[in-house]
Amino acid sequence: MRHSFATVALLSSLSPLAIAQTCTPTWDRAPGTPGATNGYVGALWKYNGKIIASGSFTDMAGVPSTTYIAQYDEQTSTWSSVGNGLGAGISNAFGTSFATFGGDLYVGGFFSNASGVPDTKSLARWDGTQYYSLGTGWGPDTTNAVWSLLASNAIGGQNRLYIAGDFATIAGQPAGGVAMWDGTTLTPIATSMTISGINPYVPAMEIFDDGQGGGPQLYIGGRFTTVNGLTAPMVARWNGTTWSAVGTNLTPRNATADIDCFLVWNDGSGPALFAGGSNLRVNADGINRSAVKWNGSTWSVVGQYVGGRTWTLAAFDDGNGEKLYGGGTLPASGFIYRMDAPNTWTSLESGASASVFRFFVDNDALWVGGSFTSIAGGGGNRIVARRACTVSACDSLDFNNDASSFDPQDIEAFLSVFSEGPCIPATATCNDIDFNNDGALFDPCDIDSYLLVFSEGPCTLCGV
Repeated sequence: MRHSFATVALLSSLSPLAIAQTCTPTWDRAPGTPGATNGYVGALWKYNGKIIASGSFTDMAGVPSTTYIAQYDEQTSTWSSVGNGLGAGISNAFGTSFATFGGDLYVGGFFSNASGVPDTKSLARWDGTQYYSLGTGWGPDTTNAVWSLLASNAIGGQNRLYIAGDFATIAGQPAGGVAMWDGTTLTPIATSMTISGINPYVPAMEIFDDGQGGGPQLYIGGRFTTVNGLTAPMVARWNGTTWSAVGTNLTPRNATADIDCFLVWNDGSGPALFAGGSNLRVNADGINRSAVKWNGSTWSVVGQYVGGRTWTLAAFDDGNGEKLYGGGTLPASGFIYRMDAPNTWTSLESGASASVFRFFVDNDALWVGGSFTSIAGGGGNRIVARRACTVSACDSLDFNNDASSFDPQDIEAFLSVFSEGPCIPATATCNDIDFNNDGALFDPCDIDSYLLVFSEGPCTLCGV
């Protein structure tokens, strides 16, 4: 098949363009169809190959014994129970957090017991068959709650499960809302935590090395003003021995201000600890902030104020490059937002119908949990997954091997060879005559795909 060299001449006159291949992610709505019929999904994890969800729901997809916890099999698109569920507390109940430690799943929240097992108030261990107590000593009708769990061996090489929330004792010892478990023994790592007028609590934990020589440390975030007598509003860190404050330029707007989530991520300017919450202020500028980041020496603002509370942050590549995602409680933000422009939040597609409380990234999926019943213009009761797409692999952007990618000479060489002519220049060696890897050598789809990518479009198959 021969093609007009007038076309070759025209295309050769074009200026080189930037290469920008894109693809379209999909929403997997099967987990939320029917999904949770009430309440919300506020905790997500993966254990034994299944997605684990917890929150305030009392029924997941009509499956018995899915009170406040359930598991989802992606292969069969079915929900099942995790034991006999969790027991209701003195007023309500909900799950908040998961961690895997020693091969077992740990469940935290505010519930009276796990499947009726004694001394599993708000914290339990699940081995895949049954629940066990950690020996907190919390009565089933007390207000003790776990808001965050984190397993790590980064501090002193000791493998520990860190437990944080709203509790003043644990295993009969004074505890300021933070403790650790070594598989046998519970030990408080803070003995006091205070804030004026309301209960302190800790919904965020992360391990972060700020690069200042202290090595990895445990960062906690929440609603508090002191830890072990140290003034540290909303954020503090523990090096395995002592607590310290984190910077001086992050301040709460009022007593209800708090940090709700952490994320360690490199946004291109170096690793940083990102934090989401509510009523945050940086540099005493008087402006409310939804998210901030700590680079090891100072706090700075992340995006504009989206209102309400940012409950969750995640870094996710949907096939078009990794970006920062946020989820929260204000309708004006669409409840789910992404940083598409520098330091600017944008509502993700058409947003969600109600609050987003939790992200969980698993391979090519961003799992989203909340109180919504629809998201991005489609259904999904309280849980959906955003599946990454794959850009078709176009070959040899430098078609004629002259060390200049996608310049007019590549177009000329491509069309010359496609027209049964020589590689241009004649001394060059042209590559990959199946440009779009569809198995058909130098067919019209290769031309279409080549020109589409040259025009900043995606590599694609014909008709796709």
